[in-house]
Amino acid sequence: YMMARHVHQQIKGALWLPPPTRGMYIHGSVGVGKSFCMDLFYDTCKDITHYRGRRRAHFHEFMLDVHQRIHQFKRDHPKQDPIPFVALELAHEAQLLCFDEFQVTDIADALILKRLFSLMFHIGVVVVSTSNRPPDALYEGGLNRSLFLPFIDSLKETCDVISMDTTHDYRRDAINVENNQSNSYFLTCNGTTTYNSLQHIFNSGGGNSRNEAIPVIMGREVKVSRANEKCAWFDFKELCHQPLGAADYISIANRFDTIIIDNVPQLGANHYNEARRFVTLIDALYEARTKLVISAQVALENLFVDFQAQLVTSDGDEEIAVEEKKKSR
Repeated sequence: YMMARHVHQQIKGALWLPPPTRGMYIHGSVGVGKSFCMDLFYDTCKDITHYRGRRRAHFHEFMLDVHQRIHQFKRDHPKQDPIPFVALELAHEAQLLCFDEFQVTDIADALILKRLFSLMFHIGVVVVSTSNRPPDALYEGGLNRSLFLPFIDSLKETCDVISMDTTHDYRRDAINVENNQSNSYFLTCNGTTTYNSLQHIFNSGGGNSRNEAIPVIMGREVKVSRANEKCAWFDFKELCHQPLGAADYISIANRFDTIIIDNVPQLGANHYNEARRFVTLIDALYEARTKLVISAQVALENLFVDFQAQLVTSDGDEEIAVEEKKKSR
């Protein structure tokens, strides 16, 4: 009770402070430079936030941290509301929060965000984020979305919404796609040649091949059947046919320098869940700067069928979206 009262008083006292600095919500297509601009801003604020704290995180990573804090608080204080405490704790750690790839995919996150960010905005936290979607399209089509709509209004009230309205993908200017694929994208139809190439890459990771269990937040772990010091080798089914999520993929990406994924099929509408997991995995690998090597049944440009999707395994900086194509009637 005393802790809840203390948190309430601190949040209530913050309401008497001057209006906080407005944040920014930057949205646009992939590759237009949203993350680049946000990172420039974040680096510029280094001296300004020296004493007040700043944090830059992928949105998946941030939400996993929030769930972990909620879990720990409820374990120690089962009868108290964790959200005000977590909001105050985050605000004390950083008054500037920069999020890459802001997205909402389930009702649990939607409801947490609504309360958590409303409190952080009141406390004076400044939020700068990037997203592929404009605010009004967040959690579009989601379960009980009406409960989430007040958060969108709050987001627009506290942040300047900036649309980077261009279709030019600047990553293409710096990447030689053909050379990039020759080093890390192989076709399974090449048989022994492909296997030998993957084996050579795996062996370069050092150490003997072994099983490994990688810790995941909240006491879970993910099994790796073929790993060495710096590399892990997975079959596609091990990663994308199992009920794995962002937390598992982030742990894998942070553990290894190189990830090999073998036997990747062509992903059509009958592989929707697998495609979404694959996209989440690619996202985690990029954020951790983990090298990805793929052996697939089809060429890269034919990997997704009947989806609106983009796959970039090097120098990409945005969320990779997978949505079923709308069929004309």
